[in-house]
Amino acid sequence: MKKFLTFFAVIFFSFAFAYSSSYSYEDLCKKVFENHPELLKLQEEYSRALLDVRDAKAGLGPTIDLTVSGTYMVNPPVDAVYLNVDDIINAISWPSWVTPSSTGQYIKIYDGMENTYYNFALELTQPIWTWGKLTNAVKLYEMVAQIKETEILSKQKEIETELETRLVTLTYLQRILETLEEEKVYAKRMVEVSENAEKSGMLLHQNVVDAKLQAKQLEMVQVEVNEQCEDQLLELERISGIENLTIGDIDFEIDEEWFTELLSQDRELLTLKALSDNQLTIKMLSLLKEVNALALKISKGYENWKPDVALKLSTGYGGYRFPLLEENWLRKDDYSLNVTLGIKTTIWDGGKKLNDVARKKSEEKTTDVNKLDARTTIKKTLSSKLKEADLCTLKIEYQELKIESAESKISQAETVFKSGYGSETDVLSAKIDRSNEEIEKIKQQLTRAVACMTVLYLTE
Repeated sequence: MKKFLTFFAVIFFSFAFAYSSSYSYEDLCKKVFENHPELLKLQEEYSRALLDVRDAKAGLGPTIDLTVSGTYMVNPPVDAVYLNVDDIINAISWPSWVTPSSTGQYIKIYDGMENTYYNFALELTQPIWTWGKLTNAVKLYEMVAQIKETEILSKQKEIETELETRLVTLTYLQRILETLEEEKVYAKRMVEVSENAEKSGMLLHQNVVDAKLQAKQLEMVQVEVNEQCEDQLLELERISGIENLTIGDIDFEIDEEWFTELLSQDRELLTLKALSDNQLTIKMLSLLKEVNALALKISKGYENWKPDVALKLSTGYGGYRFPLLEENWLRKDDYSLNVTLGIKTTIWDGGKKLNDVARKKSEEKTTDVNKLDARTTIKKTLSSKLKEADLCTLKIEYQELKIESAESKISQAETVFKSGYGSETDVLSAKIDRSNEEIEKIKQQLTRAVACMTVLYLTE
């Protein structure tokens, strides 16, 4: 009985732990990497790019084709051939004293076509000289595969930033909800005190309506913030594949000191990191430029009067029986072996190939423009986010001073109220003002956090 209870307890606590376990940032990141739709698509594109590389490398080697056919003829077109013996005798110049007699006999000299006919052909084609088109094609597809791999790394980096941004946003929104919940208590009490004061003639009805409006406004803001939290959770479910994800399932804390450390770094150094060739965005554009350069070389290989040379070997057999099974197969000479050297070139195509070369040169120049534009955009975005984070830091410090001022006003209002000269509405109003200042501070913290994570994304 004890063993049974012990086993039941182990099973129970195992299930309880499984359903009560929370997801850390690392757990969520792993889930997102496994289930993010865009990342999965990029991984499939990379797999196809590797197959393209294999195809391009296969083009360097020979192509071997085998053709086998078998035919059964119900009524062969050529029947047996017979020769009249009398015709042979009459064709001979006999002496005058010899008079051959007619025999009426026929000799079969050909049995006719058989009902079956087989044909075997084996061809091997090996490119010899293609003006570098095949080798450059291999390099081009390898570059494309490298670009796809870099896109995956860039997407993973983007996903990490997106995930952390959503978690940070969710955390700050929860702080706002907690502050709103506290403020609702003050607003509710404000309505009660105002209504009692109206009944005793101490306040006008307008003051009661204002208190109710303030309480209703808090409810509306709370609904909006809850909707924002729900949107964040639904998006986390979509990219992670975790169903019915709740805030309680997430184990995440914000490192406030990290933002300060990031903003204290040398700005010129951050700019150099963002514009470094090792940055994935810049790296992809550099690889794309190399792809365009290879495409240009391939196009030049197709120019007029540049012949491609290939060697073709072919062997075949055609007969009424399978190879080596036909009678006298060697004498019948049904086998063939051919060696062919082929040369193919375009003499004139109306200038299409020349236009294609010019088109590839234009694409190469466009890549240079895109790379320069990307650097400018990154530099501009980095500067903008750093300035935004700096401004948010100042606003946070400003809000802290306002909160300190609000705390002082609350203390003064409570002192006056306890002395019998003030009213409870003054205390509640001061507390509501403090909650509003705290909410504003949290909003600035959220804006700064998002700006800092963008900076990190651009400089990592």
